[in-house]
Amino acid sequence: MTALERKEFQRLLFQSTFCLMACDGHIDDREVAEIRRMDKASIYFQGIDLSNELDELLNDLKEKGKHIVEELFKSLENLNLSSVQELLILEVSFRLIHADEKVDENEIKFLRLLRSKLKLHDEIIRDRFGAVEYLFDKDYSKDIVKEETHKDFFSTLAIPEFKTLAEYDFSRMMKE
Repeated sequence: MTALERKEFQRLLFQSTFCLMACDGHIDDREVAEIRRMDKASIYFQGIDLSNELDELLNDLKEKGKHIVEELFKSLENLNLSSVQELLILEVSFRLIHADEKVDENEIKFLRLLRSKLKLHDEIIRDRFGAVEYLFDKDYSKDIVKEETHKDFFSTLAIPEFKTLAEYDFSRMMKE
């Protein structure tokens, strides 16, 4: 497969953003606000209906639970993303992780696993983002991710319960 088409990539980018936002068991208003800022100030999500994408992801979460994150990682492994697309995934992830001004351990684990599914060389990532101390870990190298590391992440993954998500007013994401 060649580099993903724009709309398909935007959906993948939003899916990874959603999974990262939810992986610490809490969706912070500041994370939602950061997605809103990215939507307004950049082309990351331009041209896609985030509310429809969100409805689909919420339905997937209700149906599959934590498995939506596993599916994301499997799809990232099987796709042939361009270097620019991979850098965008990391950039959006960094912005979202820091949006609530605290970096949760599950967010770090998520980001490390995400990074392990990308084909970018560490030098390119360091050139673009600097030495992000929590990103690089030998157990999450891009060449080999230990199976127990993968299992550890999914055992501690704390996706908010669907009941809690259903009560959250995601429509605010598209307003203001």
